[in-house]
Amino acid sequence: MGRISKFFGCPGDRPALHHKAPLIEHDREIVHQLKYNVVRIRHTNLNSSRDTLVSDNESADTVTTLEDDVSLSDASTKLNLADVLLQDDGYINTNMSFTGLKKSYMDKTLDKLVMWAGTQVMFYLMWVILIIWVVIGAVYNAPFNWQVVMQDGQSIQCYFWDTLLTRQQLTSTHEQVLIVTQLRSRIKTFRKFLLGDNDLEKPECSNTVVEEITDGMENNENSKDKQQHVQEDDLVDAQLSSCDDESEKKDNMINKDNKTKVYSIPIDQDAISGALPIENWYVRMSTAFSWMIGSVPAMILFWICIFVWIGCGAVPQDGETFSDNWQMEINTAVAVSLLISSFFLQNIRARHDLFTSQFLLKIHAMDAKIDLILRTANNDFTTENPVVTVDPPKRTKAEHLIDWYADVVGTGIGLVVAICVFAVWAGIGSPLHWSDDWWLIIGTYTGLVGFLDGFVIRQVYFRIINHEEYNFEFLAEEDRQLFQMLSIDCPEEYLSVPVHKRTLNYKVSEFVNLCCSTQWSVLVSVLIIIGLICAASGMLWSTTGQLIANTPTMIIEEFFMIVLIQAHNWADEQRRIEISGLFARRHILLNYVQHRYVNTPSH
Repeated sequence: MGRISKFFGCPGDRPALHHKAPLIEHDREIVHQLKYNVVRIRHTNLNSSRDTLVSDNESADTVTTLEDDVSLSDASTKLNLADVLLQDDGYINTNMSFTGLKKSYMDKTLDKLVMWAGTQVMFYLMWVILIIWVVIGAVYNAPFNWQVVMQDGQSIQCYFWDTLLTRQQLTSTHEQVLIVTQLRSRIKTFRKFLLGDNDLEKPECSNTVVEEITDGMENNENSKDKQQHVQEDDLVDAQLSSCDDESEKKDNMINKDNKTKVYSIPIDQDAISGALPIENWYVRMSTAFSWMIGSVPAMILFWICIFVWIGCGAVPQDGETFSDNWQMEINTAVAVSLLISSFFLQNIRARHDLFTSQFLLKIHAMDAKIDLILRTANNDFTTENPVVTVDPPKRTKAEHLIDWYADVVGTGIGLVVAICVFAVWAGIGSPLHWSDDWWLIIGTYTGLVGFLDGFVIRQVYFRIINHEEYNFEFLAEEDRQLFQMLSIDCPEEYLSVPVHKRTLNYKVSEFVNLCCSTQWSVLVSVLIIIGLICAASGMLWSTTGQLIANTPTMIIEEFFMIVLIQAHNWADEQRRIEISGLFARRHILLNYVQHRYVNTPSH
């Protein structure tokens, strides 16, 4: 059974992640030149004076001592370590999928499809297809089959897009958590170099992100002997610089209380606000439409249109009320809306992921600078970074089942099932004489499945974004503790995320999002699907029966797409603010390390 589960990608599994930041390869010539300008650290025990480095008003329960430290030489060989690589183009590569297995050829193929689906080319292609369909409808006076083709095409497109979107969400969170884990691994090494801290401490948190296996390292540092080193020279700055596009200003001062204050942080103010950079008209339009679609007014307008359509059903058309054509009209309208919304969502997600990963590249470059200075000062280029373990969040049995289904949708299993279904549908075309009922079958199937997918995607996204958020908060708390122990001032906006104003608009949106994100909402969707299948079966899956099964599912699916776009807008904006805050904190730490350990050369 285990082999079968592994063959299908272990759907539903969420194993603990173990990762240690790899050693950074520094240029030997730069290291050799830097040695003449770096102050050597005296190896002393700082444990006795550690309390003096923590602010007096810090509560006792904020920091707890980690009791179990295990040598990497004993533990790393026992753990299946996950690797993460930031490419120069901003894309993130991992050796393991979110289910804990090494990525297969199918995984890599699907990841490429996810990237491809969010490109500008695909966005243009969507509009070309839509315009061609509108022109054909105008020429042939919008026949019944013309509407069915749009519904079938859109249902099939959303069926595959649900697979790509599910995978994009799960993979993005998996990558971000691994990036945070790598930064946590490296910041612990910095902390040991700066504080001689072998007894690692961790912040007290309410969730289960448990700690790490750390290697032993010699205690080293004497903070009182370092106040004299306050500036870095142009030569070393040029040698260390790997963020060529950032002008690093050195406005730091060290006052008589040995407290470093940073007055100037070279950081993009648009990034701090959480806004995506506007590069051209296409980006401006895409961003504007995503916020328009994912808003409370859009939700209200959507339901107004639905109730107007219901009222129009009572008006006789060709002597018939609530006719098949009446249902087809709303199905077609919703199909067009779903087509546009799904492309917008995929595009916005792709742009957000690329933006954050490129920002992370700059953070990684600053980490490399800090690592070079500290390892040179300690004359230690071999001690490995500690392993950090991130446990998965706790799940109920229902949530485990939901994750199992989400993984089936987001892996190759879903594609195999889809191909089989489409093959069967094509095979029964001739016996059904390619009738209207035959055309509606595939739309009905993909519509019902897409209806369930909408609930599952929203519920899974709610949980994984909370898990991702917790890991970023954990990293910020570790940075805060290090800054307090080093008496470094850091603006509060770089350590916390601004809270949304509790406006009526926000409260309504939050309530709707929470209602749509519970495990019970998924159960309700399953019950609705069972009821619709029973109703359609009682009508022998006629055109009317299939439309009854199709219409409410498409309406609710579109509403969930609006809710999902809004949730993505909020979460993505918050993540960009957190990433920019992380960038600022690393810049502050880099300035501190440079001013503390790098001497001004004699000329």
